[in-house]
Amino acid sequence: MSTRDHSVYFSNESLARFVAAQGKTVEKVVCHLWQNNLNKNTPLEIIDNVELRFTDKQKLTISCNELGTGLEAIHFDYKTVARELETEFEGKIKLFAIDASTTKMWEDVIGKTLILVQTTKEADYYKADSVMLNFGEEKREIAISPDDGLIIDYYEDI
Repeated sequence: MSTRDHSVYFSNESLARFVAAQGKTVEKVVCHLWQNNLNKNTPLEIIDNVELRFTDKQKLTISCNELGTGLEAIHFDYKTVARELETEFEGKIKLFAIDASTTKMWEDVIGKTLILVQTTKEADYYKADSVMLNFGEEKREIAISPDDGLIIDYYEDI
């Protein structure tokens, strides 16, 4: 069995979206939160995806893949997905869009250029376990947790 059988890798479409976003200036960061209220005593809220909006009106949305086993760069229509969740789960699962541009995590990247989306290469493939967003002096890492959705953190060179 090859190592490719044990890891999850980015699709060519995701890699192309990363490359297309490089060199663009960040105008806004939106986090889409998924809230599960099926159990009223213990509601669950996770970050479903992070959307970087650029000054040229393009977007880069980083999300979990459908199986929750890795990341991917997706085309995301918030209004349609929110409506579908509302209908399918009768309001017990909701999606919220939060402008995260002024949060401590993202305020320092607004107005900066996304220089590089860095991934980890394994043989001829790129692992979908995390990405590092390089804005020059500011860097952020986005990873996935099977139980907690997206994990966003400051990236520091070691």
